[in-house]
Amino acid sequence: MSYPSLYWDDVVEGQPLPGFDYELSLLRLVAYVRATGLYDFVHFDRDYARTVGAQDAFISTFHLAGLFSRLITDWAGPGTVLRQLTFSMAAQMMAGDMMEFTGRTGEKSISPDGEHWLEIADINVATPSAPNAARASAIVAMPARDSSLPLVSRPRPVEAGAGPNPDMPDWARAMLGEVKPGKMQPHLPLSWQELHLWCEALEDWNPLYWDADYAAQSPYAGLIGSPPSMFYGVGSSFEFGIGQGKPGATVPEPVKRGLTGAELRAELRTLAARAGIPFAPPDCPDVVVTQARFDFYAPLRMGDTIRSELRLKDCSAQRKTRLGEGYFLTIEDAHFNQRDELVKTMTMSLFYYRP
Repeated sequence: MSYPSLYWDDVVEGQPLPGFDYELSLLRLVAYVRATGLYDFVHFDRDYARTVGAQDAFISTFHLAGLFSRLITDWAGPGTVLRQLTFSMAAQMMAGDMMEFTGRTGEKSISPDGEHWLEIADINVATPSAPNAARASAIVAMPARDSSLPLVSRPRPVEAGAGPNPDMPDWARAMLGEVKPGKMQPHLPLSWQELHLWCEALEDWNPLYWDADYAAQSPYAGLIGSPPSMFYGVGSSFEFGIGQGKPGATVPEPVKRGLTGAELRAELRTLAARAGIPFAPPDCPDVVVTQARFDFYAPLRMGDTIRSELRLKDCSAQRKTRLGEGYFLTIEDAHFNQRDELVKTMTMSLFYYRP
């Protein structure tokens, strides 16, 4: 099959992207859990989501990031590569919502590495109850008519940081500079079946993710994952209380204590959040993502495993919001494959709070 791609030379700044609608059905939320192993209850269990103040089960940060990536490559074709994605969420996108994705082309430029870059501006997600539920911008590398192609991988540029905020609490300041291991995503070699499940859940049929014949003839010489994709994989369900009968499996303390129902789920979710982000503030059991920035450097290939390095970059003084009292943390999560190549970094702004 032929999958056409746009050329950077032919793009006009300011033109609208075709966009698409995505019904966030409970089936799609469950399909995303099945594909990624992200068993966080708030993304598929509407009863539990309501106990933490949401109206219904709602979309995860990575699910939304994958849909932003789809918006771009549905329009530009598989020759275009996502280099950076920044977005924020102003409202929860919940089960049953029809999500409308739109955007437009922005400024064209040549990168320091000689790639042909295009900004994707004014990316917006509208739902029936929130006309600006999420906003995003992106930078992509595109093929050019002089036969220039996006690099298969690129080095991480040196960036000057602004430094931590002076009101950072002492408990957070003590953790600056520490590097802590994060979860392996995936900890087993990535399979083509997992890649296909991702495509199904997001309806993202970029041939680089599923068409082995096409991908083999591409610069990647094989299947790759969508840049924002994540795969906790087999075994990730244990920390949420599923499959604890397996001999040798570590049983979470709330399961040992015989907790059930919402109380069990609340404690399991707190434990999972603290294990995933080991910089969590004291006495703040709940967390939401307020803003995310992804930078992409090397493709996630079939057969790869990923290790993660976490760093605390900033923390606010205690704040009070409509959700409760807590702290805004900025965390960098850097992903490396088994060849020690940097695949991507995720800089997440998180609000840890107590209701």
